[in-house]
Amino acid sequence: MDIFLKKIPGRLRSLAKSLWPLDPDSRRVHLYWGKRLLIAAVLLLALANLFSPLRYDDIDLSPGTVSTRDISAPFDFPVLIPPDSLKAMQDSAASRVLAIGYRDPEIDKRMRDDLDRFLVRLADLRQSDEYLAVKKKALLSWGLGLSETTVSYLLTAYSLYPFQAGLRTVCDQLIQAGILPLDDQQMHLLGPEMMVRQGDQMVRRPVASLVSRQSLALAAGIKSRALQPDSEALAEALAEAAGSLLVSNVYLDLSEVEAARLKARASVSASRERVRKGDRIVSAYQLVDEEAHRKLYSLKARLQEMELASRGGSWWRYLLTLLSRLLALGFFIGILVFYLRHFRPEIFGSFSSLLLLAVIILLTMLASWLVLTHPELPPYLIPAAVGPLLATLLFDITLGAVMAVTVSLLLGVVTSLSFPVTVVALASGSVAALVVKGMRGRMQFIATSFAAIALANVLAIAAVEYLRLSPFVEIKKALILGPVSALFSVILALVLLPLLEGVFRTTTDFSLLELADPDQHLLKRLSIEAPGTFQHSMLVGNLAEAAAKAIGANGLQARIMGYYHDVGKLAKPEYFIENQSGSQNRHDGLAPKMSCLILFSHVKEGLALARAQRLPKPLQNAIAQHHGTALCRFFYQKAIRQSEGPVPPQADYRYPGPKPRSKETGILMLADAVEATIRSLKDRSPARIRRIVKATIVDRANDLELDETNLTLHELNLAGEAFVPVLLAVFHPRIDYPSGDKVSS
Repeated sequence: MDIFLKKIPGRLRSLAKSLWPLDPDSRRVHLYWGKRLLIAAVLLLALANLFSPLRYDDIDLSPGTVSTRDISAPFDFPVLIPPDSLKAMQDSAASRVLAIGYRDPEIDKRMRDDLDRFLVRLADLRQSDEYLAVKKKALLSWGLGLSETTVSYLLTAYSLYPFQAGLRTVCDQLIQAGILPLDDQQMHLLGPEMMVRQGDQMVRRPVASLVSRQSLALAAGIKSRALQPDSEALAEALAEAAGSLLVSNVYLDLSEVEAARLKARASVSASRERVRKGDRIVSAYQLVDEEAHRKLYSLKARLQEMELASRGGSWWRYLLTLLSRLLALGFFIGILVFYLRHFRPEIFGSFSSLLLLAVIILLTMLASWLVLTHPELPPYLIPAAVGPLLATLLFDITLGAVMAVTVSLLLGVVTSLSFPVTVVALASGSVAALVVKGMRGRMQFIATSFAAIALANVLAIAAVEYLRLSPFVEIKKALILGPVSALFSVILALVLLPLLEGVFRTTTDFSLLELADPDQHLLKRLSIEAPGTFQHSMLVGNLAEAAAKAIGANGLQARIMGYYHDVGKLAKPEYFIENQSGSQNRHDGLAPKMSCLILFSHVKEGLALARAQRLPKPLQNAIAQHHGTALCRFFYQKAIRQSEGPVPPQADYRYPGPKPRSKETGILMLADAVEATIRSLKDRSPARIRRIVKATIVDRANDLELDETNLTLHELNLAGEAFVPVLLAVFHPRIDYPSGDKVSS
């Protein structure tokens, strides 16, 4: 046993090392996959929480609302009576249980005997020879609680007969009515009637005809005044005396009454009928009537009862329910992950891009949740196109289409495999991804995307409703929801787009177009402080755009990359040939290595300016990568010529890199090199330009500068063919005009 305990710490250390190894490479791998698993886990848990199967949102429907799906009975269950109706029935059953009071004749006889003794003693006291004050003191000592006014009246009245006769009458009436040992609130709980047993006789009596102990004095006063309306003093004396002499003569057990009534309430059945497994309760997108509402209410109550029993008795059942929802959602998220891992490694390798995709999915599903959790809103209002719109604008058409499929399948899961919702979401999302890319203005985006998504929604809704054999009136109502959902999607995308751009530091065509404005700070400075570089950048941008379009890359991004790729030359514009305007070359008096360092510095200076101006990441990459690790041939050859010793190492005359890592950046490198080479030529004939373009592309490819761009040989050939027309348009040959002629060329 001791040997076994000694081995445990070592095994724990081994386990810890396997989970978090000490060597940096293994840690980087663990961290790489750990962050991606974390994104997937958080996304799945968020979706499972939003659309938890235990919330019963899709069956908690009020009369007059629309169901999001066909709802059938998953098992047999009773149809419960609505709470208000059930309470009324239980109250009625309880009210039929009458309280039973028991009347004891001996108590009645004892009260009458007490009454007779009181009258005899009172008569004797009046006839005694004692002083009036002594008589009053004696009467008060009897403990009847009579007031001094009543005592004075009883001892000084001319005749006692009216009091004696009246007191017997009032007491007989109250004794006959029955006096309960209850207060008024307890009397109210008895209900309108009760049974009174006296001997073998059972009599149904209105509760109002009996007198409570609390109201005995009041009842005695009413009867006394009715008997002696002309003498207030006599009536008051009768009321006080009767209230003091009488006691309760009807007894009952309130706890027994309440138990009987609880039993009567419990005997009322809470259900009327049973729904059999598989019976259709309500059809998708149909109004919920009262009968369907009762059945849905009963189903929800039964599910909640099963949930409580599952949690209390077998917690693993509840966990299994949650895991089943996570597996269903995780299956389709897993397909998206598989696609990104094998077909879009540049996105899968970027943590920020994966996080952005997860946020897009979550925001789309959150907007759908807001619709689905309000039963009064038809499910066709779900803005399913917002996710594909954002994915296409922030990434590309392909990923937008994949997002449309993913979102529609996820919506199918959370709506219990609702065919109409899935089809309409897929149609609107796919069309959104296809039409939105390449739009160059927000108004164009709003008009075109709204029209396309609205049309797709209308056609999909019409097809689905027709296949479901819905009435024509219902189809017309549903078709109106198509444009509303499209408008909702477009507005939501416009609101979320700048927020996502700012948070994730990404860029879209809209923000790129804003950067193309010549009044932008860096472009303005470039046109004033380095006009040659400005013209060079404009031409490089046009070349890059033409080539990018030819190979299916992002032409707009490539053009804006060209505009900004040389902004670092603002630090020392006079050291670059395009800005020297025929003046002496600043490099003539410098060592070749120093000249290279000055040239290399424009990359570093450009990155600093780009970060200070918060330029998008693609433009920063373009500035850093547009020269790659290319050799500065002119100064390297110059260094060789000036060298008297061994040949200088090429590494000292190569740009620091990194190499281009995207197709757009690779195209930019080629456009920059081609433009600079062609501009230096005196012979700019079409044939010469074509040869230079091909030679430049081959040189960069052989120098392995394009290895990380995924550009194929076919794409390089297409890019070269796209360069030529632009270069010919700029560097076309001109004829010599006679002097003095003023013509434009």
